[in-house]
Amino acid sequence: LPKGGRRGFKEITVNTADFLNIANAICPERDLIVFEGKGWTYAETNARVTRLGNALVALGVAKGDRVGMLQVNCPQYVETYFAAARIGAIFVPLNFRAKEDEISYMLLNSEVNVLFAGNRYLEMVESILPQAPNITHCITLDEKKEAYPHYEELLNTASAAEVFCDIDDDDITALMYTAGTTGRPKGVPIRHSGLTNYILENVEPADPEREERNLLSVPLYHIAGMQTMVAAVYGGRTLVLMRRFDVQQWLETAQKERVNRAMLVPSMLKWIIDNPDFCKYDLSNLKVLTYG
Repeated sequence: LPKGGRRGFKEITVNTADFLNIANAICPERDLIVFEGKGWTYAETNARVTRLGNALVALGVAKGDRVGMLQVNCPQYVETYFAAARIGAIFVPLNFRAKEDEISYMLLNSEVNVLFAGNRYLEMVESILPQAPNITHCITLDEKKEAYPHYEELLNTASAAEVFCDIDDDDITALMYTAGTTGRPKGVPIRHSGLTNYILENVEPADPEREERNLLSVPLYHIAGMQTMVAAVYGGRTLVLMRRFDVQQWLETAQKERVNRAMLVPSMLKWIIDNPDFCKYDLSNLKVLTYG
């Protein structure tokens, strides 16, 4: 450093949107997502995230606006989070197990502007929309419905040009809702610094020589799923996604995909170990279990 110390130097900060850029630069041809037998590399996912970010901007989404997601785990979930983060929007993952009045409350309370929804939830969303004037666009994730824009069509028509936004450490990256067991669900703001500080302290960055396959079956609307997803991307891991947890499917997927890591909650772990077919599966590749 020149005489006078750090004066004149701008401190470089890293936000969650940067994690995908960093890992893509290190291991672009490695699968980032594996879902139901199909894989998407870091390069492919990064390109799709860029297009989705541009699509959101074209829909009028600006920094600080809310982007909602009502769906089980899927590749679009990962893409939408990073696209929102890249343009400074706030990602709002909604509990698909919640009752209609709870989802309605969360959509109004969070002031979601654009909502991505699985088709199985569209009937419920349609009944909520008249009471939620803040939702300007509802986008379907599965097969196309005439009344709504479709996810893949948005990507196909969006610009591939780089899109970014100036993001501060204290900017909110996600608004996650509690279960509401003692009252209304409460929105908990997750700041970029909250996730990045945890990840940078606990996860080794992507390495072209080290490959890990991480099985994620906990829901992405929960902080356990969110931190697992972001950690996997920063670590250059392959994220093996399950729509939702099922013991038999978990055992089959862990064996078939030769996963090295998995995130579980204690009840899930007990169900797996207590399963009568547990010893029939080859889990020899599984080295790390995180749970809590």
